Amino acid sequence: MKQKRISKQEKGITLLALVITIIILLILAGITISAITGDNGIIGNAGQAKEETEIANEKEIIEKATVQAMGNNKYGNIEEDELQKQLDKETGEGRIEATDIGDEFEIIFNDSNRYYTVDKDGNVGEAQDIIEDKNPGDITTGKDGETLDGSEEKPYEIWCIEDLCAFSKSVNEGENYFNKFVKLMTTLNFNSSLSYKDNQYKYQYDETTNTYIIDENSEKTLKELITDTNGVGFIPIGKSASDVEARFRGTFDGNNHEVKNIYVNTANNAGLFGGVFQATVENIKISGTIISTENSAGGLIGKGSATIKNSRNEAMVKAKRIAGGVIGEGGWQSILLESCFNAGAIYSETSYTGGIAGTYAGKISNCYNLGKVEGNNYSAGILGEAAGKVEITNYFNQGNVISTRVIGAGIIADEYAETIVNNCYNLGDITTTGTIVSHTASKGIGGTYTNNSYNIGKLESTKSCYAIGAEIVTNCYYDSTLVGKVEDANNIKDISNLDKNEFVNLLNAYKNQEGQYPTDWKKWKLGVNGYPIFE
Repeated sequence: MKQKRISKQEKGITLLALVITIIILLILAGITISAITGDNGIIGNAGQAKEETEIANEKEIIEKATVQAMGNNKYGNIEEDELQKQLDKETGEGRIEATDIGDEFEIIFNDSNRYYTVDKDGNVGEAQDIIEDKNPGDITTGKDGETLDGSEEKPYEIWCIEDLCAFSKSVNEGENYFNKFVKLMTTLNFNSSLSYKDNQYKYQYDETTNTYIIDENSEKTLKELITDTNGVGFIPIGKSASDVEARFRGTFDGNNHEVKNIYVNTANNAGLFGGVFQATVENIKISGTIISTENSAGGLIGKGSATIKNSRNEAMVKAKRIAGGVIGEGGWQSILLESCFNAGAIYSETSYTGGIAGTYAGKISNCYNLGKVEGNNYSAGILGEAAGKVEITNYFNQGNVISTRVIGAGIIADEYAETIVNNCYNLGDITTTGTIVSHTASKGIGGTYTNNSYNIGKLESTKSCYAIGAEIVTNCYYDSTLVGKVEDANNIKDISNLDKNEFVNLLNAYKNQEGQYPTDWKKWKLGVNGYPIFE
């Protein structure tokens, strides 16, 4: 018997019939087309499960290689060559690339186009896709060529460091982005080649225009120039709040991403943003080094009026004038500083210094400082000076504070205007070494009106020490065994024998005029160090 040969066309029809039959059977079983093909359908979920399995396998490969690399080093350190060797053993040469980028390693899987970070202690980060921006240096065009208008629905997008530099250049040349929105689309690491897209181009720093320009005669890439600690580093976005031709006035959303290993060294106001005016900056984390040799500096903002929310700084900040962990010189037209923290060391050579802000006005809530704060004049764990009326609520400082001339404080050092402090505590050591009789003092808290707050930090001063240090004190506490002799002890309750859980209860017991704990205040719990932190 002759066997019938099936043509390609018949094979296609047979396969199509099979697929249709399966779909019909699934529908009859009560499963819709969308349940099969939709974003959360059977096919989509199968693809997601496959990706999750791949990521789990990749992380396992990195963890095995990292453990082996650490085991082969007599000091338990991770060396790039050894890590690469162990990765090659796991998968074969050429499939994975390991690169030391300073504070961590970058592990690239060429097959999946994904990468991971490994810190010096061997901790593996989450999977991240390697993103190809087809239009680096143009924030008005999306990574795939789509047109963006800067509206809230279609914000300008930053995908790479070339985009960030172009954004800075446009502001410094007069585009203030008033009523416009700019969004960071991915974490950027100045030490990582993956954060740059124009690696084939050479750049030069143009001192006249204070910008980086493409120069075929140069021998350095943008990465080599912008991370050179003998140069100026990144050019901050905006020069000054008072410079109407060069300040940012829009909304910048960090989208819960990071700008890592930034280096700024300028005579202008320094920060990711140098100068802003009535701007909004939110949802961003900064790390690296930020220096202003002549003006003010902050991790996020050097100078200007701004609303700042849900952001954190881990960069070292140093200024000639005013310095702050989040914002250096905050304007009196600022509105809100909320849910921010600082873990970087903050220094000022001549003026106000604060773990969160050097100077600021408006409402400040749900923030904390862990970094060391050191300044020549008014220095504090949270706010150096109230530039206008300030209301500080739900704060804590665990960083040590040093003032080498006048007042050092746990929360606020100087009040230019009425300052209300509610529900705060200081754990940091406060040291003031000046000799000006009327101004030299260490304060546990500070403020004009201080309520439901306590100090358990050590106080030292060449002149005076105040457990709280406010004009009007209500329901405040201090630990006499830690702070020693203070001049305002008669108005404050001694809690030296209080259990640390009671500290949490005291902070959570606050009631407003309506007899409630404010809904916009974070609740407290006991942290791993035995002192209150935010839930």
